[in-house]
Amino acid sequence: MKYKVSAFFFIFFVLFLPFDVFADSVNISVDLPIYTDADRIVIYGNVSSETTFQIIITGPNEIIVLNEDVTIVPGDFTHNITIGNYDLKRSGHYDISVIYDDTVVMEQFFYDSGHNVNPSKVNSGIESLSESDQIIIFASAIIIIIGVLIFLARHSIFRKKTEYDTGDWASKKNRDYEKYHSEWMSDEISFERKGKNKLSDDEFTKSLLNENLPDYYAILQVQKNASQDEIKRQFRLLAKKWHPDKKQSNDAEEKMAQINMAYEVLSSPKRRKMYDQHFSEK
Repeated sequence: MKYKVSAFFFIFFVLFLPFDVFADSVNISVDLPIYTDADRIVIYGNVSSETTFQIIITGPNEIIVLNEDVTIVPGDFTHNITIGNYDLKRSGHYDISVIYDDTVVMEQFFYDSGHNVNPSKVNSGIESLSESDQIIIFASAIIIIIGVLIFLARHSIFRKKTEYDTGDWASKKNRDYEKYHSEWMSDEISFERKGKNKLSDDEFTKSLLNENLPDYYAILQVQKNASQDEIKRQFRLLAKKWHPDKKQSNDAEEKMAQINMAYEVLSSPKRRKMYDQHFSEK
């Protein structure tokens, strides 16, 4: 008798309990009032059997933007709809409906097509470029940077090497370049006098009348048959040694004046010939 009563109540519970207790559950997640192209609408819930959903999105002008069928397997489910995959051109309120087994679930959302909300619609930056284009742009930028650095360092890269650069100096081994290196070692420095300080032809002719005319060969410490290159090379060596800016002595200026005078005479083939003739006549 006890079991019969229990079975009776179980049958009554199944037959007369509202059907909604066992109905499928379908929901639409609309969490934000404004969507961007990257945002999603989520349809989720639980179905007891394989079910086909008809999903429809209708725009503010009553134009259907999306109308597709999706088959859902039994159990808990989640279906995502990415806004950017569909052509939502106008801003406004859109309706989304899920229709299944004569049941309609509907929600509404607001979509703004403005640039600030949907930057991907007007995105022309690096994200819209292909990978090969990005590599080309990156490589071009590297080449430009290297070119600028070479341009800024061009004087150091392309400068003429000095005697110090080519020689095997102890200062290089000790890394005391700044201490020992001097522009006096460079052949690019001109020690010749210029302008009014330079000996004129008239002054040279008058100097030949001087009985105490110096021996310019002895001053430059060269032989009388020395070549012009030897005279020039010897002049530079003496100038580096006796220049007042380098030689700190009382007689440096006088010595440098004699060296300059001797070089201005012997470096000119015409003056040198006249000077040699003058000495041969004595």
